[in-house]
Amino acid sequence: MKTNKILTTGLGLLFALTGALGVTACSAGDDAAAPAVSAPAASEVDVAEDLENARQTVLEALKDDDWNQVMLASDVEAPTVKYGLLVMPYTFSEKTSRVQGTIEIKDGKFTIEADSAADDKTWQIDQDGEISEVSE
Repeated sequence: MKTNKILTTGLGLLFALTGALGVTACSAGDDAAAPAVSAPAASEVDVAEDLENARQTVLEALKDDDWNQVMLASDVEAPTVKYGLLVMPYTFSEKTSRVQGTIEIKDGKFTIEADSAADDKTWQIDQDGEISEVSE
């Protein structure tokens, strides 16, 4: 009986200690999480200016109306409604090989992609102006 009580008490203490160490390790992990990946500086992204111009064009389109889609096109001179979506005039620089043409907007949120002509990397900008590389 005495051995049983000692064994049970010892196991209980072992479980309590293990649990306490586990909680401590988990809570310390929150502050010492994996290093944050910083967003690239706009100067590091060669298509940043084209992305920002595209973002401003879409924001301009959304200023007066709520659209589900906005198209960016180089063949229009003024905002035009075609096929149920707003087509906005937009051209990009030689630094960019492609800019996403049709932008989907949901609850005011959107992203626009562009490909760098120099290295074929794809970058995106969101409605808040945050630029990030698109991983495939």
